[in-house]
Amino acid sequence: IYTSQWDNYPKQKSVQLNGSAFHIYLLMAGSTNPMQSRIANGLVIVTYKDGSADTLQLINPQTWWPIEQDYMDDGYAFTTSVVKPLRVHLKTGLITNNYTHYTNIKGFSNKAIDGGAATVLDMPLQASKQLQSLTIKTLTNDVVIGLMSATLIRNK
Repeated sequence: IYTSQWDNYPKQKSVQLNGSAFHIYLLMAGSTNPMQSRIANGLVIVTYKDGSADTLQLINPQTWWPIEQDYMDDGYAFTTSVVKPLRVHLKTGLITNNYTHYTNIKGFSNKAIDGGAATVLDMPLQASKQLQSLTIKTLTNDVVIGLMSATLIRNK
């Protein structure tokens, strides 16, 4: 599923869910840029059959990372303020949050990931409620938000 404010993708897309779960793990990949920093680029919304919902904001750089690079985080002028998330490298299958073999995107970044990387996100859910749907919604311009997979954790 891909969403965007651009005309070639829907602004939001939903898939049906059923049963109950206490967590959902999401494998997500897409784009963002400095103009969308520190604001919600999009939302992941899990709706329950009783009409309530849980929402995960996709905020660059806390919960939304670009496919082509890792963020520069020197702990001073540039900080993500969070633990680096697990990233799945799309070219090699490497899963890590401590990558060091970056390449360059000339004039743009020295933290480029050859082949790109998706981000693993963990969203707590209300296990006592019945699931209805999962919605991906893009809020800001100039980004693409992609959901590659979703895994429901149904038992503790």
